Amino acid sequence: MHKPLVFNSTFRRSYLTALRVLVIKLLLLLSPCVVAQDNKEVLHTSMIGAGWSNVLDTYLSPYNYTGTDIRIQRETQRMTTLWGGRVSNQTLIDINAAINKNHARNIDEYAGGIRYSQGWFHNFMGGNIVNPVERSASRWNLAAGLAASGYVGAVYIDRSGNNPAQAKIDLMVDASAMVTYDMRLWGHHYLWRYQVAVPMIGIAFSPAYGQSYYEAFVLHNTDHNILFAYPGNMPSMRHRLTLDIPIRRYILRVGYVAQFNQSTFNHLKYHSYTHDLMIGFNKYLYRR
Repeated sequence: MHKPLVFNSTFRRSYLTALRVLVIKLLLLLSPCVVAQDNKEVLHTSMIGAGWSNVLDTYLSPYNYTGTDIRIQRETQRMTTLWGGRVSNQTLIDINAAINKNHARNIDEYAGGIRYSQGWFHNFMGGNIVNPVERSASRWNLAAGLAASGYVGAVYIDRSGNNPAQAKIDLMVDASAMVTYDMRLWGHHYLWRYQVAVPMIGIAFSPAYGQSYYEAFVLHNTDHNILFAYPGNMPSMRHRLTLDIPIRRYILRVGYVAQFNQSTFNHLKYHSYTHDLMIGFNKYLYRR
């Protein structure tokens, strides 16, 4: 059995220092919300999709589990008045649930969670990343910035002995960029949009190797469970590629979402690879 360890003072100091730095960064990142209330152009998008899932969590099992992934995304983008109207704000809610099986197809695994992201992007080329068709003379628009994101999820295997489930929690600052291209065919605008997000710095939760949740939460025998996360121990990327198709008064959005989430904490390896085909609708709002 894993030997309980105490929450020693050295680790407590390093953890509190990292937490203070992260909170300061998040407050600085969230500060534009206070001064950028005059948003005139808003884009709402709702999408649902399905695809393929591959999950490995060595806390529960040394084997990969594969199966079907279901994903829902809700996105809001708006232009703000910051830096002469060049800064846009994005709110993204991403929910997924996967039903996987082991290689022998005789053990089930359930995995999923919800990620909330709030980001601010500087728009280059004099463009408007929210609605480049209406506001930009260029077919290309580029934006880049930072986003604060938080994730809460879990992995459960129905035959994992005393530890059948593993919680997934992180709070990160992501670097993100997006590019749009206005493709004009038959007198219509077909808008391509690609976005990538890379977690850069933050904190994450992980049990230690062999440590049970009973030890951590009932006996309070913590063992480096709150960890500093960065690309060295959490190399992850999230991709979104979409195409907006005008259909009479509506704008249909089809897309592809690929997420590669990985971590190595406390000698425990985890990855969740998903590929989903998405479909949904856009809605533009204008405030004059």
